Amino acid sequence: MVTIDTIKSYGRTLGIDEIRIAQAEPFTDACTKIAEEIKAKLYLGTEHWHRRDLTRFCDPHSKLAHARSIIAACQCYLTDEVPDRSTPGNPHGLIARYTWRNHYRDLRQRLNKLAQFLNRETGAQYRVFSNGPLAEKPIAQRCGIGYYGKHCIIINPTYGSWVVLGEIVTDIELEPDPPLSLDCGDCTICMEACPTKALIAPYVIDRRKCIQALTNWFGIIPEEIARVWGKRLYGCTTCQDVCPQNAEVKPYKPRTDVGYVGSSLPLFEILTMDDRDYRARYPNNQVTAHWIRFKAIQRNALLCLAGTSDKAGIPVLEEFAKCNDRVLAQTAQWSLENHST
Repeated sequence: MVTIDTIKSYGRTLGIDEIRIAQAEPFTDACTKIAEEIKAKLYLGTEHWHRRDLTRFCDPHSKLAHARSIIAACQCYLTDEVPDRSTPGNPHGLIARYTWRNHYRDLRQRLNKLAQFLNRETGAQYRVFSNGPLAEKPIAQRCGIGYYGKHCIIINPTYGSWVVLGEIVTDIELEPDPPLSLDCGDCTICMEACPTKALIAPYVIDRRKCIQALTNWFGIIPEEIARVWGKRLYGCTTCQDVCPQNAEVKPYKPRTDVGYVGSSLPLFEILTMDDRDYRARYPNNQVTAHWIRFKAIQRNALLCLAGTSDKAGIPVLEEFAKCNDRVLAQTAQWSLENHST
C-alpha cells in the first residue's frame, strides 16, 4: 500500500525538496482575483491572460476529469554560483536567477518519475506540470508549500521565495496537508525596494510597470522605467533580493544543467544574432520560450548598454538607432542619449 509518507519519501530520493498534498477542488478565489486584475488593466496587453480561460486555469479537473488530489512540490534554485561575467569590451546583461537553468523542466522530470512510481503501485492516472497551465501559486498556498509574500511570490519556510513550483494531478484520494498560518506581517521591504513601484498594494502587481513582466513584452519602455532598468537582460528579482525571508536560505551546488544559460549573456552576441541563432544557442530555457519575441530580448540588450560605462557599446547603439524597427531604433537612441560614459 502506498501511503503519503511513502510518496514524500520517494520524492526525496528523487531530489525533490518538498512535497505536500492539496485537494483538487477549483481555486475560485484565485480566478476571481485574476479576473479583477485583468479588468483593472494590471496586465500587459500582449500577455496571454486575455486569451486564457480562467475557469479552466483555476480548475484541476480541466486537466484530469476525475482529479481528486494534487501532489504539490517545490524545488529550490538558489545556487552558490558567482553572477555576471562582464569584461571590458564584452558587456553582459543579467539573467534572473530562477532561469540560470531550467529548474521547471528539471522539477517536471523528477515529478514524472514520482508519478510513474505512483502509477505502478496504485494504477493512478495523473498529469504532471511545472510552470504549466494550472494556477500553481494557489495550489502551493492551499497545501502549505508556502504562503504569498506581498510581492505575490510564494515563500517557503525553508527555501524562501527561491523556489519553482510543480505538481502531479491524480485521481486517487490522498489526505491533504493544511495551509500555513504565516504571512509577511507588517513588512513592506519588497514594496519599497521595487525600482518601478510595480507593487501598488500588498499582493497586487501592476505588471505594466514590472520589469520581470516587461522583459517578456515587446514595445517602447517608458522613460521612468528605462532609467532604472540597469543591466537586466531577462527578468528581475529585486523584491526577492531584499526579502528578509530569503536572507538565511542556504545556497546549493547546481543540481541540473538542463537549459543552462548562466547568470548573464553577452550583449554584443545577442545584438548580432537572429531569432533562429538565438533559440539554437540557448535551447530549453525560459529565455527562449515560444511566447517570448527575440526582438524583446534585443530591446532589453540595448537598454542594458545604457547602464554600462563600456564605450564599446556606443557604435552598436549608433547602428541600431538607424535600423528599420521603430522600437529597437528608439530604444537605441534613448540608450545613446543616456549612456553612462
